[in-house]
Amino acid sequence: MGKDSGALVSKNLVKSLKMGDTKAFETIFYIYERRLYYFIFSFTKSEYITEEIVQKVFIKIWNVRESIELDKSFHSFIFVLARNSAMNYLRDVGRRNSLKTELWHNLSKQYEHVENDIIFSEYREIVDNIVQSFPQTEQSVFLLSVEQGKSNIEIASLLGIQSSTVGNHLWKVKRSIRDQLLPYINSNTTILALLFPFL
Repeated sequence: MGKDSGALVSKNLVKSLKMGDTKAFETIFYIYERRLYYFIFSFTKSEYITEEIVQKVFIKIWNVRESIELDKSFHSFIFVLARNSAMNYLRDVGRRNSLKTELWHNLSKQYEHVENDIIFSEYREIVDNIVQSFPQTEQSVFLLSVEQGKSNIEIASLLGIQSSTVGNHLWKVKRSIRDQLLPYINSNTTILALLFPFL
């Protein structure tokens, strides 16, 4: 596959890309878009995230086109860029998971008089499972809102959707969490509000 790609993407094509030729860019996109998708998917295991990273890779290529070196393999360049983008995403996921752990820890400490740590951990696992049952976009909306404190407008801009859609996603996820969690705490909405004020 790499040998065929190298033959298709000639130095003249890369040179045209460096000069800002949009047709050359479209040709390179056509050649590599599917290849990069499957390559990045092997890291992320997520169709939504993979599509997002692929778009970012091509945006990056266009932005740095003038610095692309003609005497080096463009095929290697684009796959290294894709790999690095996927790795950056995975590191960011790890960072977000750390933030999520810190969030739950702080809530547990603040409302220790309501439930002990073991029970709180069980609630946390229940909420995590509920959130993970939703499609990727709704998960992203919830995490951006609850963990990163972003507004609906900011989330809409980040995900490329309408602000009203963000509100609908948040309402849907929070309502589901509330409805599924209440039976575990004997329908005590006061305790629920203390444990999870974002609901």
